[in-house]
Amino acid sequence: MWTTIEIVFGVLSLLLVFVGDKLSIPTLSDAGIACLGLTSMVIGWEAIIRRRIVIGRRRHGIRQTYTGIAAMLQGVEFNLLGLFLIAIAIMLYGNMNARELGVQIARHPGLPLIVFGMLCLIQSVITIIGPLDSQEGSRSTLIIDWLARFLPGIILVVLGLGLMGLGLFEIVAPVAFDQIGGRLLESLYGIK
Repeated sequence: MWTTIEIVFGVLSLLLVFVGDKLSIPTLSDAGIACLGLTSMVIGWEAIIRRRIVIGRRRHGIRQTYTGIAAMLQGVEFNLLGLFLIAIAIMLYGNMNARELGVQIARHPGLPLIVFGMLCLIQSVITIIGPLDSQEGSRSTLIIDWLARFLPGIILVVLGLGLMGLGLFEIVAPVAFDQIGGRLLESLYGIK
């Protein structure tokens, strides 16, 4: 059932984007992007409900199977990606200027920093837990594999906490944030 829904939404999204582009109907392209977001969300909910997700393909590289908490967190990430794509489609449909959006984010980057920090923390847990395949083998192989996942996981935790802290600081004290260095983004965008 899940695979059928994913295939239907995936094919529909590609078809809408292709037809919208060929016929110069931006509304169809926007609907295709929204369907792609729905596809991502269906994949995410499948991972959360079934507590299992397979990433990658057998033919072209490594195929990793995540179970339990790691699969559920992968599902959360897919849902967040889907919501992001749907929000982009809505903004494109509403003719929101990408430059205006970029300027607004440069002026007040608190919320995006918090979201990226949360994603880093989620990915750190996924990295430390690792795929199902990493839980097989001899004891020495398991220890080496866990240590190889632990360092990137800790780096992601530190990065995530730092981004969340900066985001909260910008929301609570935007003037102090700008005085310390927040104007860097505004200077990059040429905002006065």
